[in-house]
Amino acid sequence: MPDQGVQNVEQRLAALFEHLGLVRAHFGVQNTAEMDPIIAGQPERIASLAMIGLNRLQAATVAPIADRLLLMYGDGGAGVDAVAASLPSLPNAESHCFEDYVVLTWSDVVADRGGEIFPLWLDFLGRAEARNPASLPRIERSEGEVAGEVAGITYRIRGGGPALVLLPMLLSASQWEPIVERLAEHFCVISLGGRYLGGVAFIDGRGTDPGYLRGVHMHINEIDIQPGETVLDVGCGPGSLDRWLARHTQCANPITAVDVNGYFLREAAAIAEAEGLSGIISFGPGNAEDLPFPENSFDVVMSHTVMEECDAERMLAEMIRVARPGGRVAVMVRAVDMRSLWNLPVSAAIKAKVEAPVLSVGEKGCADASLYRRFGRSGLTDLKLFPTTMTVNDPDGYTWKYYEPYLFSLLDADETAQWRAAKAQAIADKSILLARWLHCAVGTKVV
Repeated sequence: MPDQGVQNVEQRLAALFEHLGLVRAHFGVQNTAEMDPIIAGQPERIASLAMIGLNRLQAATVAPIADRLLLMYGDGGAGVDAVAASLPSLPNAESHCFEDYVVLTWSDVVADRGGEIFPLWLDFLGRAEARNPASLPRIERSEGEVAGEVAGITYRIRGGGPALVLLPMLLSASQWEPIVERLAEHFCVISLGGRYLGGVAFIDGRGTDPGYLRGVHMHINEIDIQPGETVLDVGCGPGSLDRWLARHTQCANPITAVDVNGYFLREAAAIAEAEGLSGIISFGPGNAEDLPFPENSFDVVMSHTVMEECDAERMLAEMIRVARPGGRVAVMVRAVDMRSLWNLPVSAAIKAKVEAPVLSVGEKGCADASLYRRFGRSGLTDLKLFPTTMTVNDPDGYTWKYYEPYLFSLLDADETAQWRAAKAQAIADKSILLARWLHCAVGTKVV
């Protein structure tokens, strides 16, 4: 079904619910970004809401449905701080903490803790359904699952009974899969996906932001890609930067893009085909720590904001291995060792809280200036080492909306009110800005 002029996520979801005949449903999410307009404007649509592995939470946002809200979070990571700040204001909400579990952006919480999640959630859903029955989806189907697309949102339907809608987790819609079949024994499970939801929407939103692309452009310029040279993108996600690079180089360079996330790869291929770029970009599976290519395969091997999640030493060694002699290896990582900038007229105390680095990095990952040392001792030559920034000027964009809720977990009620007033002032005088540092490195493989 075509988009029919639909613009924002709220409208897209409304079109989907109308198509499926959903007046009210149970919902499963990781964070509420896409649900916020529904919670604020149509809370009666929500029979219950479970936030599984959350790392963003604001009490005021979910207060309208607090009596049918379930929060599941780790005892480490941003989620524990968010819940600690918000739970006292949500006395009717139910909560569960995963012991000895740190929730990071790339945590696969349902795969890791599905056996713990399922019985607790099923019990919660049973009680919520008794109080607020959900709709029975209005759709023709026989045995097995039904799939379709409405207003750019894809859906898969399994099971029967009251509607349970699963929005994509941070990395993928498929992260729910370890418990979907068991949920489908009791509910009609509707799994949503596509380029307008979850991690695909966030990464695509960031990848089209002019401020972010200025930083990427600076990095790419130092690689000095020549017409005809082959490019490997390690950890491509939904292919946002690959599509940008194809256009930037006027489709003069074959691009191979790999990722371990099959959902991202499927979305990346679909978007590239829709934009007429499938002939110049090929997507396929690939682990950054064990790349599926022989030595000396590519003229340029690059990666953007992936080394944070991997064994950085193994990843760099693999990138060098598959680069041709004389080829370039290039890496960009988030800079968790440097303060961000939120250009709002707030107090020094608030700035100190919101601009402190967010230490989201894997045990063996790299998200700091150690990137420069790693390149320095790698054997690569003609090193170009430098920081740059990503900037965001659109407070209504997905990137801003992803980062801002984390800040609210750091602020009390008075500070939050000050923040909102300062934000309105910054919007009015057109000075609103978020800037975050990135570390960049480029080196040449010895001939």
